[in-house]
Amino acid sequence: MGVTFQAQVGPNPSQYYGTIAISNIAQDNGSPVTMEKHLKVDLTAPVSLHGSDVNVALNPWQEIEASTENTQIGSERFAITLKLAPVSAHTFNPSDTITLGVNGDLTGDAAKLYLESIKISTDD
Repeated sequence: MGVTFQAQVGPNPSQYYGTIAISNIAQDNGSPVTMEKHLKVDLTAPVSLHGSDVNVALNPWQEIEASTENTQIGSERFAITLKLAPVSAHTFNPSDTITLGVNGDLTGDAAKLYLESIKISTDD
């Protein structure tokens, strides 16, 4: 089963910094997604990302370990795998949000390409 979500560029992006907010994470049949061991987010971005660039807001709150793997695939493009590992299992609520701080250009047409590149999976 696939995972659906909403992704959007946060308010006031510039050519130097912006955010990507991912929310409404659910199974493609509408049922909730439960993260037991980890949630994996694959995407492309204009710069590499690190665990410290990720903010996860869950309800109820719990500590999440974020790790990344970055592969440069062009002069200003990186393939990124973000892995989020919870302390204990978490079932996503519509209000739960993953925010990625991107130290690069999230304005214009390029932002759409980055948003469309996002894929989410759990516990594989």
